[in-house]
Amino acid sequence: MLGPAGSEVSNPLQVLVTGGTGTLGEAMVVAFAKAGHRITFQYLRNDRAADRIVDTFGATAFKIDFSRDFELPTADFDVLINCAGINVSEDESHAVDPAVWDRMLRINVTVPFLLAQAIVPGMLRRGWGRIINIGSIYSLRGATRRAPYVASKHALSGLTKVMALEYARTGVTCNEICPSAVESDMINRIAQIRAGMRGSTVDDVLDEYRSWNPFGRMATAGEIAAAVLFLASAEAGFVNGVSIPVDGGQIV
Repeated sequence: MLGPAGSEVSNPLQVLVTGGTGTLGEAMVVAFAKAGHRITFQYLRNDRAADRIVDTFGATAFKIDFSRDFELPTADFDVLINCAGINVSEDESHAVDPAVWDRMLRINVTVPFLLAQAIVPGMLRRGWGRIINIGSIYSLRGATRRAPYVASKHALSGLTKVMALEYARTGVTCNEICPSAVESDMINRIAQIRAGMRGSTVDDVLDEYRSWNPFGRMATAGEIAAAVLFLASAEAGFVNGVSIPVDGGQIV
C-alpha cells in the first residue's frame, strides 16, 4: 500500500482499537483481523473477553484505565480507532455531578486527543495514516438529560474537523462515524438506568429506541465496523473531515 509520493505503508496495517472488549470495539477488532490486519486493542475490565479475542485473532491487548494518566506501550500505528466511550449520566444539566462531567469529557474527547498526539507523529513520518473517531448521532444534534455525552461528542466532532484540516496534505485523514443506537452492552446499561427512573421494563425502553428509527430496529455492531473498515482503506483516501451518520436515516 502506498501513501502520497509513493511513501510506504505497512500491509497488513497496524491498527489500534480502544474499547476493544465492548460490543462495538470487538466488532471492529474482528472486522480488521478478518481483513488480515494486525490488531492491538485497549480494554478496561473484561479480562475474559480480552483473552478470548487475543486467542482467537492473535491480537495484542493492553489493559489501560483511561480515567487515569497512561502511556501507550507503543505508538507505531497506521490506524487509530477511538471507540472507547462512556455515557453514565441521565440527569438534567443543573443536576449533573461535575465529577461525572469531567470523567465523560476525559474519556470521550480528551483521551482521543492524547492518543492522536502520541500516534500522529509516526503517521506523518510514514506519510500515511487513518484516525477514525466513533461519535454518535448526538455529535450532530441535542437531547435532554445528556449534557456531558452530547457536549463530549460535539467536541470530538470538532476535533475531527480540525485534525482533518491540519493533516490534509500529509496522507493522514481524520473522520468520524456517528451511529444511532446500537444493539450493545452499552445500550442495555443505559436502558436499565432509564427503566429504573421510569418504573418500566428494560425491554420497553429498548423497544422505544427501536421505534425511533425508520428501520424499526437498532444498528448492529457489524454495520458500524464495516463503515470504519472502509474509512481505513486506501480507497477512502479522499474522504476527510466528515461525520458520517450510520443511523438508518434517523436524523434525516
